[in-house]
Amino acid sequence: MKNLFLDTRTLDKRANTEFKLSSEILMENAARGMLEFLRPKLNAKSRILLVCGNGDNGADCLTLARMLYGACHLSVLLPLGAKSPLCKLQLQRLEAIATSNLQLNFLKQLEGEFDIIFDGLFGAGFKGALNLELCALLEKLNQTNALKIACDIPSGIQNDGAIPNLAFKADYTLTMGALKSALYLDNTKDFVGKVHLLPLGVQEHIFTEESPIKLLEKSDFTPPLRDKQNTNKGDFGHLCVLLGEKQGAGILCALSAFKSGCGLVSVLSQAQGNLPFELMHAKKIPHNTTAIALGMGLGIDFKLENHFTQLQNTPLILDADIFYNPSFKALLQTHSNCILTPHPKEFTQILNALNLCKISTKDLQKDRIHFALKFSHAYPSAILVLKGANTIIAHKDNIYINPFGNNALAKGGSGDVLSGIISGLLAQGYSTLDSAINGVLMHSFCVESFLKTSNNFSLTPLDLIEQIRYI
Repeated sequence: MKNLFLDTRTLDKRANTEFKLSSEILMENAARGMLEFLRPKLNAKSRILLVCGNGDNGADCLTLARMLYGACHLSVLLPLGAKSPLCKLQLQRLEAIATSNLQLNFLKQLEGEFDIIFDGLFGAGFKGALNLELCALLEKLNQTNALKIACDIPSGIQNDGAIPNLAFKADYTLTMGALKSALYLDNTKDFVGKVHLLPLGVQEHIFTEESPIKLLEKSDFTPPLRDKQNTNKGDFGHLCVLLGEKQGAGILCALSAFKSGCGLVSVLSQAQGNLPFELMHAKKIPHNTTAIALGMGLGIDFKLENHFTQLQNTPLILDADIFYNPSFKALLQTHSNCILTPHPKEFTQILNALNLCKISTKDLQKDRIHFALKFSHAYPSAILVLKGANTIIAHKDNIYINPFGNNALAKGGSGDVLSGIISGLLAQGYSTLDSAINGVLMHSFCVESFLKTSNNFSLTPLDLIEQIRYI
């Protein structure tokens, strides 16, 4: 896992006070990092535009311009002039070294064609909305066919990930010193492109410190391990899935759990129907159940209170219809070992049902971390898996962000498969937090495996389940 930060200015100050690295040294290192990233993409005929703001983010790009001078055809646009002391200083240095207008062109407005565009208008401290002129400029930049690179964070994105009106749409974001949480939120996923962390003169683990917000990495995945031969199916857990009026969702959950390594999967159904033969059919929750999944296609009229006694001492995974059940709040208040896997609309229902707040899905999406923490502070023993473009997991004061989300998952049933994978791990003895983290990662890896041979619009829930074998 990597540490993510809402605001990195305290880290910059720490570098200055503890490591004696001035802002100017940090700026030189940032520009040098951008230059090294750019070298493989650069030749003498490259036409590069640097759009510089009037603060230190603009100064970073002006420093890069000085380092690029003489290596390509260079243009600089300063729509706001130069305001901060370092921005003025770096502009003076660039003007002093530039002796030929053939190699450096200061533009008064956006004109010409470019191979690469650097966005250095605003950095991580941006707040508020862009004015009409800057919106028009960003719209023109976004429409170009040039390779687009953002310096630190695409202009128009705030620290909390909010985009008041418009943002630069980067192919790459070169962020400095430490990773910003705003680069990994749902709102910003279509604007940041591929994120690269550039060092500022010291190693990342020295420059940064511990943060309650974590970025999940592929190395965090721990698949089920069967290292002993003298075993039986009972050694690998027994999941019970409660089926409701829409049995398909629960069956997808059950099949996913079975494929994820669970030794036994029972489905509890009061209705008659053709169920997959590999699943055990039960009329009551089996005595040796190690985890229970409920909510997928259950219906809101399910008599949850009739099962309270059996549910009390067993780890639960809760999804979908259970959040609308009249007894949901009572269940959550009396059960300390559960995982919730809502999509955004369902999460607004949870917040409302628990009297935490009443918000729209749109408002939730603007600040997912804030509302996820609001829930986890109220219910610290529960694990929240808030699904989205970049699914987040909340537990107590901690947030874990999965950066491997993919639009191929925007299909009905994908969430049921996720719930099944998580519940299968939970039944096998993973902790609730480890089940959530490993389940979310496995779900994403299944998509990556599928996309090696298929397009992103044809994925089905059964395809996801089939890919589990290749993880």
